[in-house]
Formats: sequence, structure tokens, C-alpha cells
Amino acid sequence: MLNLIIRDDDLSYFTTVEDIEKRYKILFDRKIKISFAVIPFAVKQYHSGNRKLMYQDEIENPLENNSQIIEYMSEKVKDGLVEIMLHGYKHQYSFEYNGKVYKATKTNLDKYRHLGIKWLGEYNYQSYEELYKKTKKGKEYLEDIFKIKIKNFVPPSNQIGSDGIKALIDNNLNLSGLIGKKYNRELTIRGILTYIYRIKYYLQNRDLVYPKISDYGKHKELAGYALTPITNWDRYYKQLDYCKDNKLPFQIATHYWELDGELLEIFYEFIDYALGNGMKSVLLKEILK
Repeated sequence: MLNLIIRDDDLSYFTTVEDIEKRYKILFDRKIKISFAVIPFAVKQYHSGNRKLMYQDEIENPLENNSQIIEYMSEKVKDGLVEIMLHGYKHQYSFEYNGKVYKATKTNLDKYRHLGIKWLGEYNYQSYEELYKKTKKGKEYLEDIFKIKIKNFVPPSNQIGSDGIKALIDNNLNLSGLIGKKYNRELTIRGILTYIYRIKYYLQNRDLVYPKISDYGKHKELAGYALTPITNWDRYYKQLDYCKDNKLPFQIATHYWELDGELLEIFYEFIDYALGNGMKSVLLKEILK
């Protein structure tokens, strides 16, 4: 299964067609596929990627209010070049300080950031009931907009807890990512065996990430390998070569807003290397079934 998946996170109301064309037109023209993680009701984020400055507001911005990006992405979906995945509800960060949880607004962060805080992703601290409701609403909302069935979920900030996992399962979603070392998945024989395989692999390959599809019984997962300005390229290519040599899928995980300048060129070079070594461009939904 020599498959290459390209996952792009954070498409939302704030994304422009120009943002996507700048990074991906050259790939779409070559019939290379992209799986987009889409935020249904995004809040605005300032200084993305910089935890020392980043903050958000609290106003929800529904994707439906950006007709240009919807029309553009809908055409790509029809062409078979794009998959729409669910990326949380509004991707609102929170943080914990002194046992209390606060939203990551400018006011709250100006007050507490310098004191030492623990960042919390949208899906690793809320209750199952709340996450189930948001997952269902977000999934059905995007399905209605794009006239598709959504199969996969990408956790905001790559964080998810047991309540978040249960919310996904109960909404018939698989997970893009391999989150955490603890076993907080559904309790099945298949799931326990998968966990044992993960531990065995880690003991034998400590500098690599578990590369196989993880089947927990009620849902499946596949690791995404972060392609960012701080990526260790020696390890990144080593991971790809391991997947290639063992006929395993490789999932790039990136953000369009980070792909610029030198990083964009490295991104293209890596894709060319993978495809030139026999890998095939696919959507995540084609292999997580």
C-alpha cells in the first residue's frame, strides 16, 4: 500500500481561494490529491504558530459565509482531487491555570500567559455530551454544504481525549492522527492487539512513529507526520523510506498558512521524492475505510 496522503489543516471561513491556489494549484494540475481538514465555525486567530503571541476572539464565523472557497473546493471535490474532513467545531483554544480553564482570548492571555499555562485543544477537555453534539453538528453542516459524506476527523491542535474519541466513534468517524501513548480507545480485542503492536514497534524503532493503520474495532487511525518550519528532515525522510520499503502509507500533515518560501519548496521536493519512488497520491478516505 504505497500511498501518499497530503493533509492540510485549518481551512475555514478565513481561507481565500488565493491561499489555496498559491500552494496547491501546481499539485492539482498534476492530479495530486489533498485531504483538507475544515473548521465549520472558526474563530479568528491572531499570530498563528507563535504561542508567545497567539490569541483568539470568540465570534463564530460559519463557513457558509465564504461562498468563494465553498465553490472552489466543491469543484475540486467533484474532480476527485479533494476530501473534506472535519477539524473540530470552531478550533477555539483554551488554557489551564491554577486548576481553572480559560478561553485563549487576548484579555485572558495578557493576564495569565506569563505565569505559565497549559494549552488545551478543543477536543481534550470538554465533556462527551458537548463534544458529541458539536461533532454531529459540524459533520452534518459540512456534509450539507459540500453534498458529501465525511469519513475522517482531524483533532484541533492534534489533541484528543477519551471523551473526544467516543464522540468520533458515535458519529461514525475515523481519526487522522495517532494521539497519545495511553490506551484511551474503545476496549476491544482488536484494539488491545493494535496497542500491543504499537508498543512493540516503538521498542524496536524509537526514532520513528508507528506507521500502520491502527484498527481499534469501532474506528481506525493513521499517523500524520507534521511538515512545519521545525521539522527534522533527516527523521522525516527516514520515516518515509521506512513506509516505502515496507509498503505502508505516509500521511503529510501541514497547514497552508505555513507553506511559504523555502518550506513550500521543500514540501514540493518531498512530494516529488515520494511519488518518484513509487508512492501514489490518494485521499485519506480511500485507505481508512
